[in-house]
Amino acid sequence: MESRTFFNLPDGTAAHLYSLRNRSGFGADITDWGGAIVRLLTPDRDGKLTDVVLGFAEPSEYVENDPFFGALIGRVANRISGGKFELDGKCYQLECNDTDRPNTLHGGKSYGRRQWRATVIDDATLELALTSPDGDAGFPGKVEVKVTYHVGEDNSLSIDYRAETDKTTVVSMTNHAYFNLNGEDSGSCDGHTIRIAADRHTEVNALLQPTGRNPEVAGTVYDLRQPVRFEDIHRALPNCFDDNFVLADRDGEFKENIATAASERTGITMNVSTTAPGIQFYMGFFLGGSIRGKSGNHYPQFSAFCLEAQAWPDAVNHPEFPSIRLEPGQVYHQKTVYRFGVAR
Repeated sequence: MESRTFFNLPDGTAAHLYSLRNRSGFGADITDWGGAIVRLLTPDRDGKLTDVVLGFAEPSEYVENDPFFGALIGRVANRISGGKFELDGKCYQLECNDTDRPNTLHGGKSYGRRQWRATVIDDATLELALTSPDGDAGFPGKVEVKVTYHVGEDNSLSIDYRAETDKTTVVSMTNHAYFNLNGEDSGSCDGHTIRIAADRHTEVNALLQPTGRNPEVAGTVYDLRQPVRFEDIHRALPNCFDDNFVLADRDGEFKENIATAASERTGITMNVSTTAPGIQFYMGFFLGGSIRGKSGNHYPQFSAFCLEAQAWPDAVNHPEFPSIRLEPGQVYHQKTVYRFGVAR
């Protein structure tokens, strides 16, 4: 596996970039800073390798990584209402970092802004490890995390997450890659379609906090069980989606091809399979044109989408949701596979 210095951190140490490839050239470049997917190359209908994830023009911008381009997210993905929760009778207050809303977003001091310990397994496999101390960002328990990236010969990128704790805590991880199957420098997601095999979605209030209801999608704009064009979504919902779609009522069962995105322009398709009980479909509302991307172009609003497999948002404050509680002696495990192809 090829590796090189990606950029130098403020303390003088180096962040590295690892290139995972299969025999056909499909692959991903991963940095040990935040575990971020920096580049993902997949063939279009003409066989041209196309980079389909957004990223920064200047590698040093990954230090802060706002808005989490390709980053590993933890200790808890998505939003925690009010930035607080109760566990075994004890209240925990976290950092509220969700723009102007009183929520903790992606764990506050996210794992996507940390140096991970990298171990090269083979040319197609990279293991990243992180120690999250007791009290990290306000969460209880020392947690040891391992994330394994693997590039398959079937043009897939799998992400395997594992975590163990020495004290009762909560864990829900994901990856925050921003995809554009037209190519990261195309400036638009026009011509995309999306299908998500979910019968329900998680209702939120004006502060993007779950209400506790998970209504049926049938007969609503949330019904994505058959492919829907992005342009049609935008006409129906000018702010587009930033919503959790319910895949299961419990964690751990591997669900094949629960979401499919496709580009009419390049022919590139992406199928998502996961053990997670939910998937957050976000369409890039908060991209505002200020970020200069890898090709030198600025990323406008709605120029990418995310499909983040994870637990339901704010599960720690909703006992009726699938639990994200992790006990000593247990192993948190989540696996998500992004498989790429071409529609002829």
